[in-house]
Amino acid sequence: MRQAGGKRKYDFKIFKNDGGGAAQDTIKEQIKPHHVLFRELEEELSNQGHMVDLSAKGMADKLLDKDFRNTLKQTFCIKVSGRCVVENYDRIRRISQSFPDIATLINQSNRAAVKSTEAYQELVTQIKDREAEIDKIKDRNARNIQLVPLKEQKKKLEDLLDRHTTTEVVEQWILDGLTTWIDTFITGITNLRIYPSPAHMQVQVFGNLRQENFLDMDSEAFHFTYGTIPTEELTMLGIVTSVPNPEDAEFNPHQEFQGKGLTDKETVERGFRSVFRGFDGFEQMVRTCRHPRVLVHPLLVYRELGGKR
Repeated sequence: MRQAGGKRKYDFKIFKNDGGGAAQDTIKEQIKPHHVLFRELEEELSNQGHMVDLSAKGMADKLLDKDFRNTLKQTFCIKVSGRCVVENYDRIRRISQSFPDIATLINQSNRAAVKSTEAYQELVTQIKDREAEIDKIKDRNARNIQLVPLKEQKKKLEDLLDRHTTTEVVEQWILDGLTTWIDTFITGITNLRIYPSPAHMQVQVFGNLRQENFLDMDSEAFHFTYGTIPTEELTMLGIVTSVPNPEDAEFNPHQEFQGKGLTDKETVERGFRSVFRGFDGFEQMVRTCRHPRVLVHPLLVYRELGGKR
């Protein structure tokens, strides 16, 4: 397979039986745009009964139905459309690391903007004129008495400036913790969440968009084009990997160690594996895969217009 621009070129070679005679190769070349190949893949999955289409009106509401969710567990892939959110955790980490400098820049810009206003300039001029008048007072005690309210006025002006031009700053320990959390659990993850039903925002179909599968490898270009909350609906086709139901919590892989009379080896294994189970809570918080959401391995993500993509 060779790829040039937006088209992919496929070579199909048919070899004759090498049982005598001269071997000859017949080469057929077919060039198809990538979106045509994707459409054929989707049509074939649907024709073979391997895909459930949730993009039709009312289908998303079925994700709340227990029987339907059990059906999805036996389904190879699903198609879903709707408004979405893009969560690029590496990008979020970069922003958090630069946030203090960005906040400082915004604060300085706000202060400069306020100081350039006529109202502020007038107050500064009044203070300077008053200082000049006080300097003319020869009696030092009398001069100091007049300076006290002037200093208070200057301090109130500076406090007022700080109050109206200072962006709320996130504490550094929170930013450091966010970086550690991402580095430990979700580095390299770009999560696409699609909300198929505005009436049921708790219903989501989501999955990780692998960086190497982007047509444009620059993810920043993708974010600039669509934003973290695209205004237009997107469609995702993905392999079903998790359809959690409330009763799934009943599965306890540690149950084998809850009985009495464990051997020394079993006791050591229980302690060792209990460490992993202790981290399960963190893993669940990070994956955010819980009822009534559905987790998929995305195959295609595109924008559909009038039945075309």
